[in-house]
Amino acid sequence: MKKHILPLLILLFSLQISHAASSSVGAVDMREAKINVCLPDSLETQPQAGDLRAWCHPEGKPESKKTAYSVRTPSPLNGNTTECVFEGLSPNTQYTYVVEDAKGQKLFSGSFKTKPDYKDRTPPPDFTFAVLGANYVNDKNFDPPFRTPGAEYEIYEALKNAKPDFAIWADGLNVLRNADVGSRSGIFSRYRSARNFEKINAALESQANYAVMSASNFGKNNPDSASASKSAAVDAFKSFWANPEPSVEGVQAYTFEYSDAQFFVLDDCSARSNLDYKQDKPYMLGAAQTRWLKDALENSQAKFKIVVINSPFANPVKSKSNFTFAADERKEIMDFLLAKKIGGIVFLSANKGYGEITRLVRAGAYPIVDATTAPLTNRPAAEIEELNYFRMPGSGITKRAFLQVKIDGTENERAISFTFIDSKGKPLFSTSIKEAELYKFE
Repeated sequence: MKKHILPLLILLFSLQISHAASSSVGAVDMREAKINVCLPDSLETQPQAGDLRAWCHPEGKPESKKTAYSVRTPSPLNGNTTECVFEGLSPNTQYTYVVEDAKGQKLFSGSFKTKPDYKDRTPPPDFTFAVLGANYVNDKNFDPPFRTPGAEYEIYEALKNAKPDFAIWADGLNVLRNADVGSRSGIFSRYRSARNFEKINAALESQANYAVMSASNFGKNNPDSASASKSAAVDAFKSFWANPEPSVEGVQAYTFEYSDAQFFVLDDCSARSNLDYKQDKPYMLGAAQTRWLKDALENSQAKFKIVVINSPFANPVKSKSNFTFAADERKEIMDFLLAKKIGGIVFLSANKGYGEITRLVRAGAYPIVDATTAPLTNRPAAEIEELNYFRMPGSGITKRAFLQVKIDGTENERAISFTFIDSKGKPLFSTSIKEAELYKFE
């Protein structure tokens, strides 16, 4: 009997590791892809960087293996996460990847598709991406009593079935609880609990993922640069996501392109100040990030310039959850867009208990559209209390949903469309805007 115990223990041990380890596809370009790896909790089972073997190959061609170019050494300080970087890839190609331990045992696998290399070759390809709101993985020891905040986790399957080219997590991986915010270990533990959730992993391993620094993973009660949780929140964000390199020192802002669109992902938490006293006015982005955004927008050659930020920009209601809270900073950006006649601007946002599409009318220029995604798995608001008089009729969504965005059409007649999809994969509301409408100036 004893001779059977050891193999059984080894089997159970390997199953535990397989369940605890997970991966997330990060930024994917034409010739390179990043994979974030979350390793098991026990330090005794942590493989070192040299022990991990990561492979990827074009779908259907397992003989064409490419080894990960670099693997960052895991550490308890970064939540036992690490990063694999695949280089030498081919554009517009579907890849399968596998991460193994030193003994060749598969820890996990997934897939991604590299970006198309279309310029000077073909018309811009059509593409679809998803924008995800607040994600909440229940934990009864830390959740509010007599409530179940998170639900409808089948929405991850609906997301996977939608087959987006990539997903933008606009409101965090797992909402921080009150008990988490005061400690580094609490914040990192909240991330790890999401990454240990199998249904989330299936979504993270199916396409490229881009994350936005948000109030939900910064400490919703005080997303301010003076917050005690700032350092740990930033470290956790960088540890659990494989985003492109930041464009501005000290904040998690970056840019990437896909087809004829350029994305400008902003950070409205890391440099934020809520101080409003005498000469001090609140701001969300800070001078350096605002300057970078203006410079990047003015020099962008993309038809669609998509600004992604956690807090809704176009919503006119003055609130700490809207960009109107930083009135002077918002006016500076609005004045710049009008003075420089920047065309093709669209905003994407989150940070609400509901979804909506705001159409901000401007004198002398086309309206600014801001699509705010609904909560993904977090409890939605029972009703919409804000009087947003620029909200498109019918676009208020008080259900768990994600936003599906599609850019398509012939080369000279492109359009961008927005559709809210519920947890069953059912469309709730849809609207579209033609490219030409985003270039109208009086």
